[in-house]
Amino acid sequence: MNLTELRALATQVGFTGSDINIAAAVAMAESAGDPDAEGDKGLADHKWGSSWGLFQIRSLRHPEQFTPPDTLRVAGKLREPLYNTKTAKAIKDAHGWSQWSTFTNGAYQQHMDGGPAKFEPFPGASFFHTGQKSPIIAAMHQRLVAEGCDRYQSSANADVWGPGDVKSYAAWQRKLGFAVEGVLVSLRLQEAHTRPR
Repeated sequence: MNLTELRALATQVGFTGSDINIAAAVAMAESAGDPDAEGDKGLADHKWGSSWGLFQIRSLRHPEQFTPPDTLRVAGKLREPLYNTKTAKAIKDAHGWSQWSTFTNGAYQQHMDGGPAKFEPFPGASFFHTGQKSPIIAAMHQRLVAEGCDRYQSSANADVWGPGDVKSYAAWQRKLGFAVEGVLVSLRLQEAHTRPR
């Protein structure tokens, strides 16, 4: 899998913000994007098995004897890219990125270039008016949906500012604890910078 595919997979399982790019870079550094990669064979013992898949997640011989997220360390399932990535997210959420040596030693950083790791600057409140069309709006639409603030009637014309964007953005502001609706308090929502590939 390439970095674009790895980013899409990371987004699909719930990674957000900069973690999307970090996840893709860690997976690339761990397995070169190979879902069938097997590592750490020499470290296998009565408790631990090999490391498998995109994120080289160490399998457990009897994962059912452990608590989450370790219950997900099933060797046969870790070869499936979606399962492997979901497991990586669970491990990251529980313990942070330090669980991956390619993160702690910085090897993942060589894979951070070449993707939507940059963010668009806030274009100003006047930019957001009915009918405005922009890839920034499409990225914001996608991010608001990912944040659970989807108040859109449909996903058609996701790159055009409309009432669904206003309602979804207001829902996001409420989620952050802002009581004032309709006021652009801040655009901490980091819309991915889109650029041609």
